[in-house]
Amino acid sequence: MADIIKEIDTIGDLLATVDVTRLYKQDLPLKYIANTLGIRWQGDSDDDFTQAAYEINRIYQIIYFGNSEIDCLKKSKLIRSKLSDYLSKKVQIRDSNDFITFESFSMSAPFKTETDGVYAVVGVLNALLLEAYTQPQYEKMREIHAAINEGGI
Repeated sequence: MADIIKEIDTIGDLLATVDVTRLYKQDLPLKYIANTLGIRWQGDSDDDFTQAAYEINRIYQIIYFGNSEIDCLKKSKLIRSKLSDYLSKKVQIRDSNDFITFESFSMSAPFKTETDGVYAVVGVLNALLLEAYTQPQYEKMREIHAAINEGGI
């Protein structure tokens, strides 16, 4: 079963080599700090896939906070490079037998935040998961008896 927290952890694992001071998962601080990264779930939608499974289309926001626009541009290039290695490939979700596929990734232009000396760049990562429909469970047959009559039906 799809688990948003494990998916965020998986994205964080993939971006671990981006070399940031801190990684925020879902909650961002009230005051932004340079050289930090935030990963946030932004919503999802479901579509039928087969009679046995449906697609979950998820949107994740990846935010880098830097000390200048140039810093944000350099880090966004590195983030894009790391994620592009996984686009259109199945990635196993941390601590799960499920997989996630990253469909696309786009970044905004850097901008100044409300926190003095901190700039940010925002990326949008579109992901796809397949989830099986819940199937009804039936009680198993315990014994089967057969009666055979000779000469009759």
